[in-house]
Formats: sequence, structure tokens, C-alpha cells
Amino acid sequence: MFPDSPNPTRVQDVPPGADPPMPLILIHDAGGTTFSYFLLGSLHRDVWAIHNPKYLDAEPWEGGMDEMARHYVDLIVEAGISGTVLLGGWSLGGYLSLAMARMLADDPSINLSIAGCLMIDSPYHVALSKWTVPATNPPRDGLPDLVLKSFDLSSAMLQHWDLPSWDGPACGGQDVEVGVAGRSFTLAPGTVLYKPLGGAWKPITARVYRHEETVDEPRAPPPAVVVRCTRSTPTPEGVSGRCRVDFYRDETLLGWEGNHADFVKAVFDIDDDHISVFDTYDRPKMNVLTAQLNECLEVLDGLRILDGLGSPSKQKPPPGSL
Repeated sequence: MFPDSPNPTRVQDVPPGADPPMPLILIHDAGGTTFSYFLLGSLHRDVWAIHNPKYLDAEPWEGGMDEMARHYVDLIVEAGISGTVLLGGWSLGGYLSLAMARMLADDPSINLSIAGCLMIDSPYHVALSKWTVPATNPPRDGLPDLVLKSFDLSSAMLQHWDLPSWDGPACGGQDVEVGVAGRSFTLAPGTVLYKPLGGAWKPITARVYRHEETVDEPRAPPPAVVVRCTRSTPTPEGVSGRCRVDFYRDETLLGWEGNHADFVKAVFDIDDDHISVFDTYDRPKMNVLTAQLNECLEVLDGLRILDGLGSPSKQKPPPGSL
């Protein structure tokens, strides 16, 4: 919970006597701490959280995002966490999850397999140095100095960092079966499960990212569920324009559609803005968010690759996939 706590810190334990679903490891946002994740109710599984170990010293990561991601993989291994897990996080935590998943896909010697990613309002990322559209940042009034420093250091890392590349689509580009809220859906490549505000889950068509490389053993991203805020982020008083985090706000897949490896399998809309997802003072709101995240986790828990006959595939999936 605090920066001097064990890292990873155990946030939740699987309920006694339950058939445990996949554990979940949540990565900190740009603020560096994991306090937000302790506001959640039960996710019915073992949950760990990783905070930025350099938070208290306000030191940069000399190797940037990739050094940070590699260190976090090492922390997980040192903690004795192994087997099949889910990764995820809010904002920056989603990007770090993808970077960690790529590293693990490249290193089969580590007994850790990422079955899916839970990305909480992590829009498609473009290195900030490549931006040509004016943008601003959310208001920072009242934030602790160390959090402000962490934001600045995170922005510096994102100046020239690009998302990790992949050799192929999630799940080998095959049809998948997803069960959620008592219903079952079959999703072909280019189809995403979507839950709009006040609506029910429904399949929608998405543009498919074109993979340029073909290799014998493609490294594919884990399938992901994206939690998408539908409100625009407030801007500082007297500042016009949009916050950078809202550049893809009006796109159902938050910019991922057609722009990156095909890994988003579901999108869940929530009635919130990026900086207010976790509200320390609103317990009923956190109860709602907990229920929403449990629904997203249900998608990842039950996702199955189908063979050409519409049955669960018994073939070994590509590295980094389910």
C-alpha cells in the first residue's frame, strides 16, 4: 500500500474453499503508488500490487520504461509468484503490463505466463516526442510533492518510449469463445465484445491491425479487456484544449483499434473521467467499480481459443497468448 511496503504487496487473498481463478498483478499508475487498488472490494482471487520502488527517492529509471518493466518481472519472480496470471493496471500500469508481457514472451525460462491484461483506461500510446497536436495535463492541485515528481518522471520516460512490437495477433488470430454475465459469445478476428453505458454486452466490428512480419514462432500479446472512461478529463482553470489522455476518448477502443497488435477482446464503458476512476471518499462508487472489474475479469477468466470446428483448441497457443 505504501512505497516502503513489500513489493509486490498482497492486496487480496482468494476466499477460503474457493476454486481459485487466475491471480491478478496490478501495476501502479504514473503517481507511483498502489493506494488506489486497496480501495477495491473483493475480486475473488489473489491480488498483488507493484509500486514504484524509486518513489521515495524520486529517482529516474535510467533505462526508462523497459528497465522498469524488467525490474518488475524480477520482483514477481523473487516473490515466488509463478504459473498463469493476469496483469493489469490503471493508465501507465497498462503500458507497463504490455512491456512485461513482451519480455516474458521472449523468455520461456521464466515460469510465468500472462493469460490476459486488464487495462484500466490506458489509451493507445504514441511517444510524446511524436505529438503534433497541442494538449494539456489534468489539474494537479493538492497532490503531494512526491506524486508530482513521479508524474514528471513518468512523462519524461514516455517522451521517446514506444509500445512493444509483436509478431502476430492475440490468440493466434483464431476465433475465441467468451462467457460473461450468463451469456456466451464467439468472437472472430476483428470482432470485439463491448458493453456501453447502460447497455448489455454485444459484439462490434473493429479495424484489424496488419502484422508485417511472419516468423515461425510468433510472439503474440495476451488478450486484453479495456476499461474505458466516457467523460472528458477536467483541465486546469483557464486552460483551453484537451488533456493528452483524452485524445482517443471518443473512440470505443481508446485508439487501439487498427493501431497496434490485435489484442483487445472486450471494452467496458464506465461513467467517469481518467483521473477520478478511483475515488478515496466515495465507497459506493468503489463498490460499483469493483463489480465492473469483476465482470471484466470474468471475460478474461473464461476466454477460450476455438479451433476451426468451433471447439476449444487443444493445440499449444503462440507464446504470450492463452
